[in-house]
Formats: sequence, structure tokens, C-alpha cells
Amino acid sequence: MGVRGLKTYIESRNKNDLRSWAFRDKKLIIDGCNLYYTLYFDYKLDQMHGGDYDAFEELITEFFKNLTACDIYPYVVLDGAADHTDKKWETIRQRKQDKINAALAVSEGKKEKVLPILIGNVFRQLLHKLKIPLVQCIEEADWEIAALAEEWNCPVLSNDSDFYIFNLKAGFLPITHFQWETVKQDRRTNKKFIQVKHFTVRKFCASFKMNTNLLPVFASILGNDYVKLQNIRCMNWAEHSVTDKPHPHIDGLLNWLSQFPGPEVAVSALLKTMSDNEKAITKEALSKGIQEYKLFPGSLAKFFQLKMIPPTTCKGRLQVLPQCTLMLLLEGKMSSSIIDAVMNQRVLMTSQVEDFQLPCSSEISRPIRQVIYGLLLLGEQRSTGTSKCYVEEYFRQQTKLSSQKVEGLQTMDGLQLKTLLEEPLSVRLQVLLDTLGVSSEMLRGIQPDLHLQIFVTRYWLVNAQPQPSQMHLWGLLLGMVYGKFSSTLKGQRDMLLGPKKLQTAGRRIDLEHETAHLYSQWQSCLKWSLSLNSLLCFPVSEPEIASLYCGTRLHQVVRELRRGRPLDSLLERGSSAERLFKQLKDVVESLVGENFIKRMRTGLEQRTVGNTHRDYNGHNQPIDELNSYFEHLMYEYDYEDDDDLNENLRKSKAKYHPDISCTIRTRHKSKARNANHPSKKYERSCFD
Repeated sequence: MGVRGLKTYIESRNKNDLRSWAFRDKKLIIDGCNLYYTLYFDYKLDQMHGGDYDAFEELITEFFKNLTACDIYPYVVLDGAADHTDKKWETIRQRKQDKINAALAVSEGKKEKVLPILIGNVFRQLLHKLKIPLVQCIEEADWEIAALAEEWNCPVLSNDSDFYIFNLKAGFLPITHFQWETVKQDRRTNKKFIQVKHFTVRKFCASFKMNTNLLPVFASILGNDYVKLQNIRCMNWAEHSVTDKPHPHIDGLLNWLSQFPGPEVAVSALLKTMSDNEKAITKEALSKGIQEYKLFPGSLAKFFQLKMIPPTTCKGRLQVLPQCTLMLLLEGKMSSSIIDAVMNQRVLMTSQVEDFQLPCSSEISRPIRQVIYGLLLLGEQRSTGTSKCYVEEYFRQQTKLSSQKVEGLQTMDGLQLKTLLEEPLSVRLQVLLDTLGVSSEMLRGIQPDLHLQIFVTRYWLVNAQPQPSQMHLWGLLLGMVYGKFSSTLKGQRDMLLGPKKLQTAGRRIDLEHETAHLYSQWQSCLKWSLSLNSLLCFPVSEPEIASLYCGTRLHQVVRELRRGRPLDSLLERGSSAERLFKQLKDVVESLVGENFIKRMRTGLEQRTVGNTHRDYNGHNQPIDELNSYFEHLMYEYDYEDDDDLNENLRKSKAKYHPDISCTIRTRHKSKARNANHPSKKYERSCFD
């Protein structure tokens, strides 16, 4: 929800509303989505190139490591579906349009905030690896977070201004003032702590001599995501302000409310200033807004303590989901988009930095989503005598939010979600393989931990528009290799392309729109393939997402290859990294065929665009060198015995990767609109 301007107002006051606290040895309820959103942007991680997930993973790992050092016990709560009651649907639509505008601005080199598409996946996956207690709510998490904090008498960590309104006994810790990077030590007890700023409603209201029950009235009058009174003629609250600080209307409204003993009297006084037509609308809106802040025991405590599925999740449309699926959703092992598809029959696509003159990058993954929708909804539809189901997808069309009804597809033999676990692994695996266009014979010789990333890459190569060049494929595979090895010092020595050579701080990294668009398509394919794999109860193992994609590194690799840099300067001959690259390359070739690879354009034709494509050290080698380089790699090796590929998460701190302003547009416009574009094929079955 949130009350606009309240955070700034509280921080600007000289009333000691935010009090210093040496925080340690307590439970802490964390607003998970707000945490990863805040940290990603506060530490200026990449937005322009699709995200640096490895740096983000290091950042989050360090955060929870420092909490542990101070005996702080975190419980992370994530948002679920968008509002299913439609109380804030217009707000959601406007925010989605705002995100499209932000992604466009970043693609043009401007400053904005665009969260990479797989951040939520990386965050959930990492928390499971770190064994941090986690729950994903069925709906928005704010109220459940506040209810759990009140029940356990522990503070909330967030930057959402709604937690300035909830009357929590243990108070609220704004992330902005949570100095987690610097762990301090008490000289007297030798115990470690984190310096924080602590807010309580009781102390804040005491400074106004105001009843704490009036704060929800205050929030509802000003308006939040649920209550909109902008069109109602209200008083000029700034007239009641007694300060020259920012947001005098907030100060004025608080001063005006402080004269009343309770909410009922305050609401009555407000209604007296309005016309008869406005009174009924305002009274109903305020009543609903005030209810949003009333706390009583929620459902999360039993889930954290006993892993009990709350009864409320088994009602309504969610009844179609079996217990195992509900448990995966609550544990955060499945995307919240699943909840949106079931509860709302609508799904909003995540905006990415891409070429806005081309169709939305999420179009390539629509056939994957159609299979997901069919699994989720067709069983329910058959029980009502209908044979079709549809989900409304919201995506960008050029630069505007658009929508389209997408039909769910029937899987093999009428597979139904409620009996999915009764099906053998081979059946569930076949659904995934058919969706991604891979035959079971192709599995031979591919080690299990590479399955999903390779299948997704194959699907991307065949369906992406514009067609990826060889450079884009080799760059993607090189990025996977580096991600696999970079968790160890030995691994970094095994690679010639270390972070200092590719990602020098402050160096200008140009955005090539075609490269950005292609890799956005690949990320969309991975995101929805992960969702399908989890819905099918993981017929293949889930890869470590953070090791698969580092945007700034990947774009720089493609740039270096296009400038003519030879591949043998990127991989050390005879190294484990080189052997892994050969394995990935051979597997991809086996899936699409060597002739397909040869027919791919080289990507060198773009070298003439702009001065940023100067030859590397005078080299101007043809792209065939990328293939001829592997002629000496004819030996076999045992990947599973290579310890370099099985190291743990690296411990070093996240690096700063600046967003840069220079952009380059490449040719492809007419090609993207031809009849073979995947968007023309979506009405066909993806099993043809």
C-alpha cells in the first residue's frame, strides 16, 4: 500500500521519531520483496544489461551473514498474487505502465529503476540455500507481515511507509537506516550488533498528543493503493501545518486529527465539510481503508513453526491446486504468477530493457505459459463442462500496456494437476521436453544439472526474433562458464577473462539494443521454464540461476567478440573452463544440429555501427575462428570429477557495476515482423 510522502516527512522532523537502537539477539520479520528491491538499487547493480545476478547473490549472502553474526533470527515474507479483489487494479495497471516507461528510459541511457526479471527467482533460491525461513503469501504480504510481527512481538524490516501506520508493539525498522554492512561490537559485553533506527506509532502519536487509532484514518484520508479520495473536495490540510518542513499537508492533517478523541468523531467531522453526494462515497472508502490496518492473528506463525498450510489458502479458486502445489507456492519454490493465473485469470509480464520497436520479449515464452495455464485451469474447466480456458496477459505493445486473452493448452493424455504426483517421472519430464521442443533421445550424454539451461537455450535459438547470431550464442555459453567457475579463486585463475578485464569500474559499457532484446527473450524463456518445471514437481533439477547470467559481463563478451577479439584470449587452452565451454557448445549443437549453427548469421555485420566497434588490437578475424578454435578439443574428460565445478557460493562482497548512458541500435526491424515470428504461431500447439 503506502502513504506517499510519509517517509520523507518522518525523516525530516526533529522530534526524534526515529531513535537509534543497537539491534541484536531478536527475531526480525523481513518484507522480502521490499528488501531485494531496495538493496538492488541502493547498491547500483546493473539494470541496463538485464541484471548482474551473481553480484546480487553476493550482496544478499553478506546481508544474512551479518544478521547471523548478531544473533538476529530473520523470517522472510514475500508478496503473492496481485490484488484479486480489484480494489487496487487501476493502481496496478498504472504501475505496470510506469515500469514500461522506466524500462524504455533505461534503454535510452536515462536514469530509472528497472528490476531484472529473475531477481525474485534468485532471491528465493538463495534463501533456500542459506536455510533462511521463508514464506510466500497467497496475496499481498503487508498485512500478514504486520500481524506476524505483532503476534511474535518483534520488529518489521521494510521501507514500505505502511509500517509507519500499523501499530506494532515492537515497532518498525526502515531498511534505509538499517546499517547492516557495519557490524559493531559492544565493548562491555563483546556482543555484536547492527545500528538501526527504530520507529513506534506510540511515540510518534505522543508527539502530537494524538490517539494511535487515528493513524489509519490519517492514511485513508491522504489515500493509499486502496483508498482514492483525490476527487473528493477535502480541506486544505496545509493550513493546519505548524512546520516549514516538506509535505505540510501531512503535518496539517496530523495536527487536525489530534483534536479528536477517536476515529468515529474524526470521520464525522470530516463528513460535515462535504456535500451529500460526497458523504456516502467518502464514508465507505474511509471505512474500508481503516479496516486494512486492523490487526489480529494471521496464518504465518503456524506455517513457520509447523509447516501447516493455512485453511484460507484452500478456499475459492485455489481449491483446484493440490496440497503439494500449495506447499511449493508457500515455500517460495514456485512463482507467484501461478497464483495470479489461478485466482485472477490474468498475468502481468515483467518489463525488461529491450528494443521497444520490436514485439515484447515475453512473446517468445507464451507457448510455455500456455502449457502452464492448461495444467492449472483445464482440469477445473472440464468439471464444469467446458473444454477451454483463457488467461488475460498484460504486456507492452510498443510503449503502451496492452492485453490479450491467451488460451491454455492441453498436455499429453489430458494430464491434470490434481493427479500430477501420481504420474511417473517420465510422463512429467515428457511434458517439459515437448514444451521446449526437445526429444527424449536428446537427453543422452547431457548431465542432469545442465538439462534446463540447455533446453531453454535450444528453445531460444529456434524461436527468437531477430535470430541470434553465433556471437550471441557463444557469449551466452561463455557467461555460463564464467558463472560456474567464478565462485572460487582457483576458478578465477582458470579463466583469462576475469572481472577486472571485463567490468572495470567506471568503464563505459554500450547498450546494443539487439543484444539486449535477444538476452531479454532468453531470460523470459528461462523464467517461465522454471515455473513449468516447478509446477511439474521438478522433473529436471533447477540450475543455480545466479551463475547463468551476468548482464554486464555478457554484453561485454559479445562486444569483444564483435570487435574481433580472438576466442583463445577469452579461455585458457586446456583449462577446465575451456572443457566446460566445449561441452556446452557440443550439447547445443546436438540439439539444434550443426547445420543450424552454420546457418546462423555471424554478427560481424554489426561491427560497422558506431565507433565503439573498433577492431581489438588490430585483429579482424572472421567468426569461423570461434569454430576452428575447437578443433584441438577432441579429447574426452570426466566433468563430474572436476572439483572446480562444485564449489560453494563465493564469499567476496558484491562489486559496483555502473549503469551507463551510451546506446547503440542495430538492424533488425523488418525481420522481426516477418511471418515466421513466434507471435504469429501462438495459436498453434507447441507440440506440433
